[in-house]
Amino acid sequence: MTLPLDTLLSDIESTRTEMITLAYQYGYSNPHVVQCSQKLDYLLNWYNTNKS
Repeated sequence: MTLPLDTLLSDIESTRTEMITLAYQYGYSNPHVVQCSQKLDYLLNWYNTNKS
């Protein structure tokens, strides 16, 4: 998976916003929030590994 950096950063920001919205709606331990958090972790790890 190769994404342009600006697309990846946009995905990170939209996933972060989605996670916050879900957490307010359902609470932090809801499976949807946890899944979104895991997606955000994956994107952030991808960014940190490939930003050079």
